[in-house]
Amino acid sequence: MAKLSTEEKRLFVVASGSPEMAEFLSSAVNRHISNASIYTALDGLEALFKMENTPPHVLIVDWNLPKLTTIELIQQVLYHSRLGDTSIVIVAPLPDKENFVDQVVTCQVQFLTDAKDENVVSRCLTKALNRLTNDKDFSYRLRFLSPLETLFHEGDQAESVFIVKRGDLHAYKGDGDNKKILGSITSGEFVGEMAHINSEPRSATVTALTDCELIEIPMGTLDTILFSKPAWSRALVATLSRRLKRTNDNL
Repeated sequence: MAKLSTEEKRLFVVASGSPEMAEFLSSAVNRHISNASIYTALDGLEALFKMENTPPHVLIVDWNLPKLTTIELIQQVLYHSRLGDTSIVIVAPLPDKENFVDQVVTCQVQFLTDAKDENVVSRCLTKALNRLTNDKDFSYRLRFLSPLETLFHEGDQAESVFIVKRGDLHAYKGDGDNKKILGSITSGEFVGEMAHINSEPRSATVTALTDCELIEIPMGTLDTILFSKPAWSRALVATLSRRLKRTNDNL
């Protein structure tokens, strides 16, 4: 599977027979994903040519493509030696006939049923990128969240600590009428670090307020990673200082 590092460009190919739709979809990617490079194609053959020259992380494709149909393009991508792990988003309603069933189950292929709904677009892009970082054996990796998506719940067993690269989240305890907002988390801050420090389950629920990009660090590698990355160690100290100040101000 194509790995997505914390700093590299996120490569997209947007294929549509309509220049207006290609521009619309490209703009949607730029709104939700940072550090994106987007190549557009107006037919299936052009899309395949560009993908072979620069294999993308994600292909976004209209259902009706000229020259090479969407189904033919996707089939060629899935069985291509260099492109076979590309995440694919098909801009179309769910078809009457089942297509790419195995790939849909694994989220390699998704159907974007409403390209005008920003939340739906964000969720599709998040899933498409997250599957490229879904490696069980990792020292740290990227994690993407769409607005209102929960990072973890109060009471969960903690397996990772996170650094927020982009976006805003908030932490809260309880639910419904008993919900109490504890504070916000933004770029440059750690989140979930108290579970590591206290060796206890999550003390709060954390949910994304915006499109978010985080670095996920497993508990077992955190100390080693912090030793090798002084900037991250300073970020952890700064986060703990802000948490302490917030607690004192509330007393």
